[in-house]
Amino acid sequence: MASENVHAAARSGNLPSLQSILASNPLAVNSRDKHSRTPLHLAAWSGQTEVVNFLCSHKADVGAAAMDDMGAIHFAAQKGHLEVVRTLLSSGASIKASTRKGFTPLHYAVQGSHVELIKYLVKKGANLSVKTKAGKTPLDLANSDDVRSCLEECERSSKTEDMDGKQKDKESDPKTSVQEEVKPEGEAATSGNDKQAEDESLKRKGDKNDAEEAAGERKKAKVALNHLLTADDMQDEEE
Repeated sequence: MASENVHAAARSGNLPSLQSILASNPLAVNSRDKHSRTPLHLAAWSGQTEVVNFLCSHKADVGAAAMDDMGAIHFAAQKGHLEVVRTLLSSGASIKASTRKGFTPLHYAVQGSHVELIKYLVKKGANLSVKTKAGKTPLDLANSDDVRSCLEECERSSKTEDMDGKQKDKESDPKTSVQEEVKPEGEAATSGNDKQAEDESLKRKGDKNDAEEAAGERKKAKVALNHLLTADDMQDEEE
């Protein structure tokens, strides 16, 4: 009887009654009905945000699975209860949780045409490409142009964010920074080699000029010597 009362209180949003029941029997917070549903499942399905908050703060199992592995987040997504989904995620529920048929919260949000919830789930990291056991992506379940447009826009935004993220990672990558720093050093080394080659070329030119000057001096000395010899020969002939 107490179990039925706690489920009924959770489903109807009767917080005072729920508080009274759990005060006398704290373990009832995770009790199951004939469909294996907990009070949290029923509160999530009916959109009782205040009750969901209370149950989560009183040790309700946010990951508990009912029949077909349906979690509280699936029930909330199925009905489009954004605030309940927000509360469940902040309390530890998984956005990737899937049912026995492979449905994620995003699949249910799309199936129910809950556009604002779709945007929120994608923003929180829901996978747009995940498939059900039947091979259906969220886009495959879209039953209106508005939902299809919403998903396509979400996909474009997601790709843009991924590209921006990769660019930022590349810019902050230490390896990239090191390579950029090494490059100027390489250029400096090349410049140093060029200067050395230029110095050696100038040195060779200087040596060549010195050699030419020395050869000129020797030539002048030889001319002067020939002149002296000619003068001596003339003197001998006069005598």
